[in-house]
This record gives sequence, C-alpha cells and structure tokens, in this order.
Amino acid sequence: MPINGLKRELMALLMPIECLGCKAESDWICAGCLRDLQLHREDLCFCGKVGVDGLCNKHRDKLGLDGLTTLFSYTEPSIRELIHQIKYRGHTDAVTFFAQKYQKKVLARLPRGEWVVTTVPLSRGHQRQRGFNQSTLLARKLTEPVYDYVDLLIKKWETKPQVKLNKTQREKNLVRSFAFKSRCVVPEQVVLVDDVVTTGSTLKEAAKVLRKAGVQKVWGLTIAHG
Repeated sequence: MPINGLKRELMALLMPIECLGCKAESDWICAGCLRDLQLHREDLCFCGKVGVDGLCNKHRDKLGLDGLTTLFSYTEPSIRELIHQIKYRGHTDAVTFFAQKYQKKVLARLPRGEWVVTTVPLSRGHQRQRGFNQSTLLARKLTEPVYDYVDLLIKKWETKPQVKLNKTQREKNLVRSFAFKSRCVVPEQVVLVDDVVTTGSTLKEAAKVLRKAGVQKVWGLTIAHG
C-alpha cells in the first residue's frame, strides 16, 4: 500500500526517520548528504562519454532519443535506496521529498518549448499490484505545471524484470511490449520519463513506439543511471 505524506508523519511519531545516507535522524536524505551528492554532468552521456544534450552519438542513434536528462549515478547509495523505498516499499511521499529538492534542477535541464510529458508504463497487473507507477508520480511532481502530463503509452503484457537480465536479454524482453494509446492526440515533442536508465533498452523501445505514432522529438528523463 502506498505510503503518503500523512502516513509518513504518523509513522515518524512512533519511529524516527533516518537519513538513507548516514542514518542520522532527519528526513529521507539529510542536508549534509544532499550536499555530498554529485549531479551528473549535462555534457556527459549516461555511459560516461562526452556527449551533447546528455547523449553520445552512439546512444543517440541507438536509443532514438534527441536528448537525455539524468541526475545521479545509481551507485549513489542514498539515491539508490530512495528509489527502492518508492518502487518496492510504497513510500510515495519520498517522491514529494525528491521533487522539492530537485524540481528546479530538472526543469533547468529539460528542453524549452511545447513538450508533453509521459512515462514508461507498467502492465495492468503490475500497476494493480503496486498501486501506482513510480515513474508517473516522479514525472508529475517534477514537471507540472510547467509541462502538461499525458498517459500516451500502455504495456501490452507482463515482461520479466529488467534488473535480472543481461544487455541482450533486456532488449529482447521488451520488444513490441508497448503500444500507443488509441484516441490520444499525437504530440510533436515528448519527454519520456523512467526512474533509472541502465542499458537504455526500455527508453529505446518506448521511444520507438512514440515515433511510429508520429512524435517528432523524444527526450528522456530519469532520476538515475547505471
């Protein structure tokens, strides 16, 4: 069951909140640990090579993206644990915390103009089981009201968890698993949000569907990479 801000406050009365980094009594991440976090450089691709708009030439062509904004390395313990708390333990209030700290930085790194925001979807079964899509919550909190949010994609069937697969298996696992929602107006430019980019297979498959539907430009946005 998702744990929102009010539930979190009630829990804090019984159990002190510890920083995910240093374990000091604080918030999700204390001020000291926040200062120590290293933002990913905008002139680097998520693979570490020099790039333009967050992508090297190889990954720009391979993923079919016009740019990619990613904030942190997944090797940052507090960021990795924050994503786990949201994704697997239902602490949706951690999304609000993250947005309060980093919305301005996200908006500063996203392209200007008329862009619509959407997210990589979960299957119906997975969405029903979890009760929410963490990427949708992140997308809304980080980009509204500057950008309009629209659910453009659906996931046609359940796939194996990407985290358990190697690079080749990840790409095969997602082939043709996404579809563009019927009756949706096709925007010209879309910011596609996911929580983490590792090999880029998920963003690649989703971007392919968006472009096939008629979207002219697709920009990726993730909290972490690696």
